[in-house]
Amino acid sequence: MLGALASTLALTASGITLSALPGACPVPATRQLFISVALGALLHARASRARAPRWLASVALGTVALIAVSAGFGALLASVTGLHPATRVLATAPAGIAEMCITAKVLQLGVPVVTAFHVLRYLAVLLLTGPLYRAELQRLAGE
Repeated sequence: MLGALASTLALTASGITLSALPGACPVPATRQLFISVALGALLHARASRARAPRWLASVALGTVALIAVSAGFGALLASVTGLHPATRVLATAPAGIAEMCITAKVLQLGVPVVTAFHVLRYLAVLLLTGPLYRAELQRLAGE
């Protein structure tokens, strides 16, 4: 992942842009449909069905909490930097890079800012998850 990200960064910084907004290609929509069907089939299993309402409620609550924290952090950043608040909220939103960048483009907001924030978040997750996990294992072993 880091190699692909670095090569894309180098190409884009060199002025070579090979990306564009998706067109009317049905492949992404079909892919999303198959993912949804697979998840639905998983939730349909007897054991999962009993736990599904509580699990879905916790996911919904967690999502709303993440959105609220992200919106608050985005508003704080907007007041400090002077950029449009919607740009900062999209930049700190708990969502995918592609979705937030497309949303920023459609809303005519700062696409580079949104992209940079999401790429940095992605890098932080990739680079910090392992060390944090090992540190937590060591802390638990020491208890």
